Amino acid sequence: MEAERTMSDEKIRPVDAAASETRDNGEGNGNGNGDNDSDARGTPQFFEYWNSMDFVSWMGARIVESADGHAKVYFEPGQHHRGAGIGGRAVTGAVQSYIFDIVTGAAVASLAHGTKPQVTVTLEMAFEHPAYDAPLTFDAHVLSGGKQIFFVEAVCHDVNGKVCSRCHAIYRRFDRRIEPPAGLLPS
Repeated sequence: MEAERTMSDEKIRPVDAAASETRDNGEGNGNGNGDNDSDARGTPQFFEYWNSMDFVSWMGARIVESADGHAKVYFEPGQHHRGAGIGGRAVTGAVQSYIFDIVTGAAVASLAHGTKPQVTVTLEMAFEHPAYDAPLTFDAHVLSGGKQIFFVEAVCHDVNGKVCSRCHAIYRRFDRRIEPPAGLLPS
């Protein structure tokens, strides 16, 4: 089933169609070439790589699931993550936004086994309830996508299962990493 929406002359398909570009229907390692190597996607070694990245570990977030267009992040906030709500006890919107960027990115990355570079195009949040009760869990699902553009939805729950915030994101994925012009980055 194809959605009617197009972006840059690209048909937007449901996530299963987009994900199938990176799978080979259970035969081999999921890279589409029939290899019988083990598929690391969705296993701790796949998302532990991302957990070791400074932008994830610095915040204190942990990716605990990342496969087939879905990702989950576990977050145990410290006092320095709080400052909103009554008495400044709630996790701030800035912290939640940062983690939404991590979890939605992990969901998109899981479709290509983390092998294709991507950027966040938009990240839109709605804060519904103060995030007082930790730990927080952030879940993201890719709703649809084509070759380059992906639409993602995410939600943050507190320890009691109450929705604290929601996010909608759009990502752009590239076939290869773009090199910066010479002299732009320090040697």
